Amino acid sequence: MSETKSSLSRRDFLEVTALGAAGLMLGSSSVPASALGANDRVNAGVIGAGSQGASLIRSLATVPNSKITAMCDIFEPNLNKGVNLAGSQPRAFTEYRKLIESKEVDAVLIATPLHMHYEIALAALDAGKHVFVEKTMMYSVKQCDQILQATKAHASQVFQVGHQHRFDPVIRKVVDMSRDGALGKVTHIRCTWHRNGDWRRPVPKVNFDPSPWGYPDLEHLINWRMYKRYSGGLMCELGSHMIEICNLILGAPPAAVTGMGGIDYWKDGRETFDNVVVSYNYPAGQKVTFSSTTTNAHDGEHIVIMGTEGTIEMGWDKAVYFREKESPELVKAEGATVIGSTGETMKASTQGQKEGAQVAPQDAQRRSAVYRELESYVGCIRDGKKAVVDVQVGRNAALSVLSANQAMEEGRVVKI
Repeated sequence: MSETKSSLSRRDFLEVTALGAAGLMLGSSSVPASALGANDRVNAGVIGAGSQGASLIRSLATVPNSKITAMCDIFEPNLNKGVNLAGSQPRAFTEYRKLIESKEVDAVLIATPLHMHYEIALAALDAGKHVFVEKTMMYSVKQCDQILQATKAHASQVFQVGHQHRFDPVIRKVVDMSRDGALGKVTHIRCTWHRNGDWRRPVPKVNFDPSPWGYPDLEHLINWRMYKRYSGGLMCELGSHMIEICNLILGAPPAAVTGMGGIDYWKDGRETFDNVVVSYNYPAGQKVTFSSTTTNAHDGEHIVIMGTEGTIEMGWDKAVYFREKESPELVKAEGATVIGSTGETMKASTQGQKEGAQVAPQDAQRRSAVYRELESYVGCIRDGKKAVVDVQVGRNAALSVLSANQAMEEGRVVKI
């Protein structure tokens, strides 16, 4: 279109554990510097200006030393919205290859439906561009393996996956506390992502035929999350956020998964499950559960981390610590503020009383996790450093949720 203005080894799979120790820093091991100098601006092209793309555009437009110079979306209303949000008069495209070919683009950000991630990311790497791809990294295990190999052939290019919660101050403090012994030995993590709604987006009444791009009608384009040919459903769209955090806390990806899912309430033609419950077994024996439903919002977006000495209950913007009865006093993480009735950690009874100490990380700037991940991405490009959330981190998270889908579809335990 025209311009308009698991074949790898377990060792490879576990490489993320080494990153876990340093993964909270906004930088990592160096790679050969790109053609950009330390004082140069990063010119970015965004492919996909839907809901998640719009979130990236809003944040990236305010990140220093970067400029959005190009925008691509096949759907004109989204394209126009993205151009306006950027505020930098980017060139507008309906064909992603034209954007990738542009000499005005140093870095490509991919926020398309999941099934398109691989071909766009590979094309961008081959064109010498840095790549940011939204989670879940890839649509299939095979694609995860192939993109890992491709990044090895393009080692001087930054490749980052959009697991923004790694940059969330609350998450970072919780991980610090876990590593500093506040929880003792972590044995269980319980994750919930509960909503009450059909998860659909309204389909606009416009004259647009998306069939040249593989969507039989506008419904399939707008609500691509409902259809298996484009999406991994609840596990890939929601569960990947939380399971990636579990991988970080536990220092390894899971070893096996089983679960159940179904289309049990919303009989509206969707193909992906409207509710899921999965259980993971991690290499050291820790157990992680994840449930997601579209029929009840109780518990919401919630993670409970349980150890021999204490428990942390957390959402994305707050966390509360409960110390087990007779356990030693909390050893505070460096720089953490723990707020209780006396400034000390309060005991939580074995009956689960709702009293505890709030974990309040110091975050005077109050910047979003999306802003922070993009700030890190731009910084890594300018400084010639490897991304914090690199291809291996993304692969581990992707295999975790893709294997859960396989386990539910086949009704068995899947080894990862």
